[in-house]
Amino acid sequence: MFSTPPPSRPGFPDDVFDLAVIGGGPAGLATALAARAQAPHWRVLWCRGPERVARTFFPAYSGDCLAHLLNVPVERMGLDARAPTDFFDWLRHAHPSRGVQAGDFVPRCWFGDYLAARAAVCDAEERFGAVSRLLHDSRGWRIDLEGEDRCSDDGCGRAQVVRAQRVALCLGMPAGAPMPAAPANWVADPWAWWSALDSDARGGPNDAPAAVAAPPWPGDDDSVLVVGSGLTAVDMVLGLRERGFGGLIRVVSPAGCWSEAHAPAPALDPAAREALDSALDAAVSARALLRAIRDAARRHPWRAVIDALRADTNTRWAALAVDERHRLLRHAFGHWNRHRHRMAPAVLATLLADTGVSIETGRIHIVDGRIVKRQRGVDTPLDVALALDCRGPGLHAAPAGDSLLQRLLRDGVLEPGPLGAGARTPADPNLALLGCARFGELFETTAVPELRQQAVDVVRRWCDQAAPSQSRGTR
Repeated sequence: MFSTPPPSRPGFPDDVFDLAVIGGGPAGLATALAARAQAPHWRVLWCRGPERVARTFFPAYSGDCLAHLLNVPVERMGLDARAPTDFFDWLRHAHPSRGVQAGDFVPRCWFGDYLAARAAVCDAEERFGAVSRLLHDSRGWRIDLEGEDRCSDDGCGRAQVVRAQRVALCLGMPAGAPMPAAPANWVADPWAWWSALDSDARGGPNDAPAAVAAPPWPGDDDSVLVVGSGLTAVDMVLGLRERGFGGLIRVVSPAGCWSEAHAPAPALDPAAREALDSALDAAVSARALLRAIRDAARRHPWRAVIDALRADTNTRWAALAVDERHRLLRHAFGHWNRHRHRMAPAVLATLLADTGVSIETGRIHIVDGRIVKRQRGVDTPLDVALALDCRGPGLHAAPAGDSLLQRLLRDGVLEPGPLGAGARTPADPNLALLGCARFGELFETTAVPELRQQAVDVVRRWCDQAAPSQSRGTR
């Protein structure tokens, strides 16, 4: 059951929805778009966050920083599985003066504009309803009308209960593990912090929690610590520079190196692809799988090898025993991410040319309230004005806190994933889980191509299930 506010548009019916989409990020939007295209007569309830500005569906795409570039060429970022170039086509139509070409790496905020434009298409249709916040408790699914963290014991006040025949859970990236006893200059959620800075700069409403915006902006005589060296860390470094910070930026990660950059690489020829597939088919352990990939990368361009794996990655992952999946994550996840999730070449060149940016090997800890870098058992205190935690989402950790995913697991609506991370595909045929929360059961489940395909697949499955009953009803 869902409890929703009174209808937001006159005459909006309030009985049974064909589909409820839970989540306002790219996965939720992709599902709403898939329902719009494949099920034109369905009534859809879309539950997304309470953002005042449509572009703030997803913090990483909500800012105004032109230095924050997507790490995928523009023609591959469309949310419509039937038209993967949809983002590229939209940009050329809506903003022809930008002169965007295939192969370009464009600002993240432009993708945010695209998300907002496509969401507006759904919002404009009478059969779509939108609500702001979903809760789940012992009484079922509810929408919190008053902005509280939970429903009161006597119900949800003014809420009216509606029903949805199908529910798509598109819950987004899980939070990373918090740093215990972090000091006041520690920013646990860099994208929320950045979104707050952008809101302040625009003079608009600031929806970020007060704690996110608390650390003051550093001066040029200060040092800033960036924890982690993945793509979020890259964006934070570039953003600090674009906003005028001229001080030292220290980037610390266990690997002590940046992600790789994109570069042209011819696809593997059929013989090389067949040899790679044969080696992977024979691999039953994490070690054997890695050996097969490394052997291929020694004989062929490594980018071509990584790209050749993309379509079959989830099949290979599913064939591994659970303990082998754990072993693969423990020993190779960081190395894989640096090669799989590559950055724009111009971005890497900018980082390497900046003499005020150092990248160091080590792990960050909090000791007696102070930030220290630990390397080979030696702790070195770091005197920094600001620390940005860019270690990434907790994809391979058990859900923590009081997130919706954690509550659904606690209430038995979902079962924990095979690695203890995320959740399993629901047994209920009318409940679907999409995106990041499937990590563990799937390996590739966070990028736009996977999200849009999951969305179209689940809506198609539901349409096929509904077709027999609909045809029986018309006889």
